Amino acid sequence: MYKIYHLKVGDKGKIKEIKAGKSLKHRMKSFGLYNGVEFEVKNFSLGKRNVELQVGNSLVALRAGEMEKIEIEKLGEER
Repeated sequence: MYKIYHLKVGDKGKIKEIKAGKSLKHRMKSFGLYNGVEFEVKNFSLGKRNVELQVGNSLVALRAGEMEKIEIEKLGEER
């Protein structure tokens, strides 16, 4: 399973599972991040400690600890 930090800027992915507590899952859902959602990586900070994702019409920023809890599927390779 991939994590967001395995991707590069411009890559697309799909959330497979969020392995987090109830409050963090709720917070991520309020950003539009939940199982099945597709996104595009817009930018990483140095060392990939933070990421900016395009989710629909929104930009969402996540920290390294939040990225670690999200399992994804990389889109574009199998299609």
